[in-house]
Parts: sequence; C-alpha cells; structure tokens
Amino acid sequence: MTTLNRRHVLLGGTSGLAAAALGIVPSRAADDPLYAAAKKEGALNLYWGSYEQKTIEEIRDAFKAKYPGIEVNLLRQASQTVYTRLRLEIQNNAVQCDSLGTTNLLHYLDLKKIGAIQPYKPASIEMVPEAFRGLDADNTYHVGAISLTTINQSSKVSAPPKSWQALLDEPWGGKITTGSPAFSGDVASWVVAIRKKYGDAYLRALAKQKPKVGQSNVDTVTDILSGERQVGSGAPFSYSLAQKLAGNPIDVTVPEDDAILNLGLTAIPAKAPHLNAAKLFTDFLYAPETSQILSKNFWPTLRTDVPWAEGRTLQSIKWYRNPGENLAAETAEGIAKWKEIVV
Repeated sequence: MTTLNRRHVLLGGTSGLAAAALGIVPSRAADDPLYAAAKKEGALNLYWGSYEQKTIEEIRDAFKAKYPGIEVNLLRQASQTVYTRLRLEIQNNAVQCDSLGTTNLLHYLDLKKIGAIQPYKPASIEMVPEAFRGLDADNTYHVGAISLTTINQSSKVSAPPKSWQALLDEPWGGKITTGSPAFSGDVASWVVAIRKKYGDAYLRALAKQKPKVGQSNVDTVTDILSGERQVGSGAPFSYSLAQKLAGNPIDVTVPEDDAILNLGLTAIPAKAPHLNAAKLFTDFLYAPETSQILSKNFWPTLRTDVPWAEGRTLQSIKWYRNPGENLAAETAEGIAKWKEIVV
C-alpha cells in the first residue's frame, strides 16, 4: 500500500528509541501465535480519525517497536474521510483497511448492517472503564478513544467564555472557530448534546456569530494558533492541552454546562487484508503502554490502572454523554440541521 522511503526508514529507526523513553520493552513474543501469524502478513493498514497526528503516530511507533517485522501504514484524516475511503473500498471489493478508528457511531452501525466488520473480543478489554465496555453485544466494534469536547481559546483572551451559552454573547461575534459535524464525530456528538440542552435556537444564535467552520475539531487549534480566530467551539480538550504544554499560546475552558464526552470507536473490516495484524493492533490499544502514551498526550486513558495526566479523572470533570437510545437518528438530524442553519 505504501512505498518505503527515507521517512519510513527513519521512523522505523526511531520507534525503538521512542518506546524506550516511555519505558516500553520491545517484545518479539516468539511464543505468541497471533504475533507470529501477523508477522507472516508483514503489514498493517490503519485508517484513523480518533486521535490527532502526534498521538496516533506515537501509538503506531510503539506498536512497531513491540512487534518488529510488521510495517504499519497510517492514514490519519477526519473521521468521515477515512470512513468514506473504506466504504469506497468495500464498494469496489478492494478493501485495504485493517483497522478503522473514527468518532462517529453511525459508521459502525452502517458497517455492521451490511456485514462489513467482523467480531473480535480484544485481550484486556476488561481494563476499560466499565461504562465503556460491551458497546456492541456482537463485539464488532469497541471503544478506541475517549474524547472530551470543550472550549479552547487563545492565551491572549483574558476572560474566555465559561459556558456554551456564553459563546453566543456579543464579544465573540466573528471570533469563533469550529469543526463540522458532517466530518467530525466529536463535533457531531457536541451538536446532538447542544440541541438536547438548548434546541435549534442555539444553532441559530451560533450562526449569527459567523463562526469559521472547518472539518475536524483539530482545525480550531490551527485557527487559534494562526491568530485567525480567538475561541474554539466544540474543540478538542486533549489536543489543545498538548499544544499548550508544547509552549503554544492556547488554553482550555471546561464549560460550566458540561464538557461533552464522546467515544471514538474501532473495528476490523470483514475483508481486512492483514487480519491477524489487525487483531494484534486491537489488543495493543488496551495495553498499558498505549494508555501511557495517551496520558502523556492529555487523552483519557483506556485502562483504569493508568492515570490521566495532571491527576484528572472522569469523576473530576463535569461532563455529559449522549444516551445511546435514538443516537443514530439524532446524529443524522443534527448534521442536517447544522447544514440548514449554520452553513
């Protein structure tokens, strides 16, 4: 799928160093039959939208360090983009994706309906927070990321909006950046939650603020750092904090009327060309070293025994998660209303 070049060689050479820095001991696992089968396949194609580039690249590199002999090809784009690519591959009977990671439940419901994802129960899935286990009774998809959607803002903003409602105040007109629910599952989840809390009147008021609408919620960070906008709505909590730690002039506000918690999901396509490698990577998502990477990058961890960064916990943040009942219909309706009202 991907031709090896100097960049791939450099990444392969540095992955062991990156893993060592995290305290990860490479394991050839000669007695692991799944690894042996995956090594024979020799490759793994990841289509992921759930994490920003840096975090998913670190997860990829740690996987390569632990399981030498498997070339990992990563496509990191907005969730809708990677999903659309997989659907085209399915339509053309030419599936290249081994592991799909997106932030939109609808993707998995649609794929399951057409028999395009296969059951697999990962090792160590019992270490995931109890509320996020057993999302699908048939084990065709599982939690792949826990994301929090909040407000972010330029460090130059001395008095940022403290709630979703405050974003509608006059001072923020022409200063807001946001992603699109049509491309980002996290933004779609935020739109569903906002409509539940405040109805379509909120979307109409937001439209009057003339927000800049990108695709991924990561675009809010880009706009703020470039100085194009000052405040991000439906913005990524973890990526914004990681950028702050890197010395960039950005900060995060957890809204008084709740951060929105959304689950990124993951599944293995039914016709994945490297099935064993896909299973091995799915297991790796719930390994301690993966949650260590997530914590370092300010993401909620996927294991209950690996703490979040800065001592945060699910209990220490005020958050809201959309109920599962009717979520598919509510998401579709929310996207349609957004297109009608906001853009």
